[in-house]
Formats: sequence, structure tokens, C-alpha cells
Amino acid sequence: MDGLCQTCGADPRDGLGGKVAVGDVAAGTCPHCGRSLTVPFGRAMLGETDAAVEYEFEGWDAEDRAAASEILTSRVVPFRWEPGLVMVVAAHREADVDAILDTLDEAAAGPEDGVLVEAEDDWGQGEDAFAALGDLYDAADRLFHTPTGSTAANDLREAGAIVRGSPPPFGFDAQLWRTAGELATQIESLLTEGSNDDIKARAEVLRNTLAAHI
Repeated sequence: MDGLCQTCGADPRDGLGGKVAVGDVAAGTCPHCGRSLTVPFGRAMLGETDAAVEYEFEGWDAEDRAAASEILTSRVVPFRWEPGLVMVVAAHREADVDAILDTLDEAAAGPEDGVLVEAEDDWGQGEDAFAALGDLYDAADRLFHTPTGSTAANDLREAGAIVRGSPPPFGFDAQLWRTAGELATQIESLLTEGSNDDIKARAEVLRNTLAAHI
């Protein structure tokens, strides 16, 4: 795993085949997925001797691999990336990982037979819900920097309630939507009974999970 981006699994030193780079290795950012090359604080790590299963991601692009990592991180699934775009995951969480990857794979494939799903009439409500997701990201970012911030805490509670009480906006990944609501719930609990370090760690996970979708 040494030298690999632990968000998308790529070697940041590899060429991009003519693609426009989205990160700067010198600044500590992966040029493939644009995420920090520093392993997120609070991620559940997989030990070298732990029972594990392997998943190959050769056919996935960097953004989809990063999305998989971020959801597994939010679900506290121990894993690591190894050379060849191979993700090694704790064996006791295999069923959870299968369900998450199936959902991501289906979302990437799009509607069957190329038929677009008709947008529902309540698109305005979806727009409001997506705005709440942005508020959730903003509140998480502020709590990461200042875990004692009361305004950010109240904003997170309000935005989290909207996200949990609304269906995902049209075209938005349902699994990721539920994950955002669950992470907000975890942070809300930590605001009353957790340490500042706990709040910062979970806020960072929520912020990083939503970063590419806001």
C-alpha cells in the first residue's frame, strides 16, 4: 500500500494517459481522484494479519473508486488499497461491501435499455433537499475545524433532519444519500456525548464523503 492513494487506489506517480490531472502530488493531492494522499483520520484500518477478501477495480474510474472508499470509510469498514487497483477488505464485512459495491455499480450503469426515468413533479422539493446536503457539507467542514461551534452544530442538525426526511434528489445515488443522513446522526450524538477529537474525525468523514458531490 506504500505510495498508493488510499482513496482511489492509484499510484499518484503514474501517468494519466493524456487526461487532465485533478490533483497535485507535490501538494499532497492525488492527480487521479483529487483527494488528499493522507489517509483520512479515523478510518478503520485493516491489519496485515486480519482475515480479508480482495476486490478488483480495474474497470472502475478513479471517481467511482473514490466514492467506494468514502462510503466504506463512513460505514467503518476496515480496508486498504494494494497495487493493481485491488481493495483488500475485512472478511467479516464482505456482505456489507458486496451490497455497497452493487449499488455503486448499478448507479454507474445508469437506467436499463437506455431509457431515462421521468422526473417526478416534486422536483422543487428535491432541489431543496440537495441544498440541505450542501448545508450539511458546510456544517461538517466547520465542525472539523471548530468542533465546539454551536452555530455549525445547529446547522448540521437542521440540514441532517431535512436529508433524513427527504428522498434523494433525482439522479442522486440513494446509498450515498442514506449514508450522509446516517453520518449526520452519528455526529449529532457525538455533539452531546463525544470528545472534540471524535467530532472532528466523524465530521471529516462526512465532509470527505460529500466533497465530490456538492
